[in-house]
Amino acid sequence: MTLQNTVNGARLGILLRVLTMKIILLVEGARRTVELTEEGVTVGRGDAANIKISSNAVSRVHARFFLKDGKVHVQDMKSMNGTTYNDTPVLEPTPLKAGDTVLMGEVPVQWILEVPEAPSGSLQTASGIFPKPHIDPKIAMEERAFDTSGSIMVPHATLDDLLARHQADKAPAEVEALFQRLASMAGKLLAAAGLTELLDSVMSLVTGQIRCQRGFILLVDPAGELVPEYVWEEKPGAIATPISRTIARTAMTGKVTILTTDARVDPRFAAGESIKIHGISSALCAPLIVDTQALGVIYLESSLNKGGFKREDEHLLSAMANFAAVGIQRERETRFRQRLERYHSPQVVSEILRAAQNLDAPILQARRCEISVLFADISGFTRMSEGMEPLTLASILNRSFEVMTEQIFIRGGTLDKYIGDAIMAFFGAPAPDPDHAIHAVEAAKAMQQGLKLMNADRPEGYPELRMRIGINSGEAFAGDIGCEKRMDYTVMGSTVNLASRLESGVAKPGQIAIGPRTAEILGINNFTPLEPVCLKGIEQEVRPFLVPWD
Repeated sequence: MTLQNTVNGARLGILLRVLTMKIILLVEGARRTVELTEEGVTVGRGDAANIKISSNAVSRVHARFFLKDGKVHVQDMKSMNGTTYNDTPVLEPTPLKAGDTVLMGEVPVQWILEVPEAPSGSLQTASGIFPKPHIDPKIAMEERAFDTSGSIMVPHATLDDLLARHQADKAPAEVEALFQRLASMAGKLLAAAGLTELLDSVMSLVTGQIRCQRGFILLVDPAGELVPEYVWEEKPGAIATPISRTIARTAMTGKVTILTTDARVDPRFAAGESIKIHGISSALCAPLIVDTQALGVIYLESSLNKGGFKREDEHLLSAMANFAAVGIQRERETRFRQRLERYHSPQVVSEILRAAQNLDAPILQARRCEISVLFADISGFTRMSEGMEPLTLASILNRSFEVMTEQIFIRGGTLDKYIGDAIMAFFGAPAPDPDHAIHAVEAAKAMQQGLKLMNADRPEGYPELRMRIGINSGEAFAGDIGCEKRMDYTVMGSTVNLASRLESGVAKPGQIAIGPRTAEILGINNFTPLEPVCLKGIEQEVRPFLVPWD
């Protein structure tokens, strides 16, 4: 009987472990232990979320972590800025592994595996503990003087200048060897998928060519501070001393590569402690610069008893830092483009990126402009959704938004936002469009026709969808609106308000209602006039028109 109880208890324990799992999430630098069930926990910045994130880029309830078939999954909760895993948008519940990182907008949330205590700095995985490049947000930095008179400080040079200097000073065989190294580095960086893999490739290439005991990649955060984004240690945990913020900042702001043996002037050695005990005695730091923009630094440390660094190392790190900076900038631009493409057509994205290179005329600067604003709403969707499964509901909404957004982007429009089951878009900003009214009405017609085709081809059991659309043209205020932490490109003014009222107060399901200014631009005779109406929030009586589309 006792044996049977033991067996039953073991079975119950196994069952409970399948139904629940304790995991540790790293959220904004803090470790959060959570007990996962099939219901799971939510993450977001609102009071309804189980785990809070302060960033405004995160939605009120942004994502959910939960158990399914005994595995940890993540699900996006219709967030504004999306959830990504392995650089792929999370469109349905996605399984995770220990050590994986999920991006909520731009905010990383990592699942840390709980294993026995390991030496500081080592990487913990399901298969054990072993030294390799890793990310460690706890690396300490301190203000520490270094002897500039006894240091080599070489101004930053472009890759072309470095190669020209190398060709002038070195034998042909050495020049060829450097070309081969850099060609190999370029190939590996181009093949990297995502920032983490890129930094891993950079550090692997650097530490494979330059002997050192520790290596760091520090990048500038939005506040202008250098933050360790990537850390490599030959023997994880063997060296616990902080790195010099002074050296890193001097290299970046002065745009110089620094080679120094700063341990001799380090105040910690004044009491007679040996350099050998502390290990680190030489530092090599090169800035990451693209054009005139400093992105951060690559910082290496080496023990004096292992030879320290040589001038050849300084030349090589400078060349490799140039490649790394281009790779990091390319990755950032790719992510920036991906975010822009959620809201703008490819043509408009290209305009924004071109304008971003011209600081004298930023395209997103607040300004008054002539635009056409479009509001579209799926009729009766709230009532329809009450008896539906959440995943079915999300699938219907996503298919509908895909139809609408595609038609907006084809005509150079800008997606302002999704508002529940509605969508807001505008034409004529940020890039001026003299045909904004034509493009807005054409998009509306195509949206109605697309929804009609979708209804004809809908799966069995899916409801028929109908849509109201309101369009208005006129002057509006367009630009980045928000606070320092979160800005959104949007439009405001009476033109926008009237477009919203035409959709909600005039258009019936399946109709497109336009304002008098839009009709005037396109020719009043092309549309069906309606009786003048008084609309909420609009001071004067408005005479709307209907657009034939079917």
